[in-house]
Amino acid sequence: MALPVTAAAIAGSSLLSASSAIAQGKAGLAASRFNSQVAERNARLQEQEADLIKRSSEYQIAQFRKNFSNFIATQGVALRYNGFDASSGTGLLLLTESAKEADEEIRNRRYNAAVESQRALSAAEDIRLQSEIDRQMARANMSAARRQAFGSLLSGGAQMYSMRSPSGFTQPRISAYSLGESAAPTFKGSTGIPFGPAEGYTGG
Repeated sequence: MALPVTAAAIAGSSLLSASSAIAQGKAGLAASRFNSQVAERNARLQEQEADLIKRSSEYQIAQFRKNFSNFIATQGVALRYNGFDASSGTGLLLLTESAKEADEEIRNRRYNAAVESQRALSAAEDIRLQSEIDRQMARANMSAARRQAFGSLLSGGAQMYSMRSPSGFTQPRISAYSLGESAAPTFKGSTGIPFGPAEGYTGG
């Protein structure tokens, strides 16, 4: 009776280990898929941020140009009011320098916007790259879980086979008593030492 019970325990333990390994692998895949969706959303937000930075910069530049045009007009009026010709000489020089400063300001704003935009795009790429690494790790863990489950089942099967094979347990000794037969009686001599059945004994 002990042998079937032990075999059942081994089988149950193997199945439990295998199912646990598979469950862990599936849980890892599910978590990876969820994290991947979150990562993709975050990456798109970064891309939107990059686009917004550029749009915002161009809008601010347009506003700057408008304000600068008003400034140039005011400066021209001031020059003429003070007796300077805005189209030549000192007046033209002042307006030209102001225009150069405005162009430099616009270049700096566009450069800074490009840097910030590229930083956001790089962040999106990093998020997607890390997400892909996590997915690959989850798939690798699932493969390892399947191998572990198969190993558990194989190990349990090997143990059960070794228990049932002739080399795995001792065969019970069979006697006449265990078969329900009468054993040949023995006799004791005058010295009390037992000896074999009497000659001609046929049992009974």
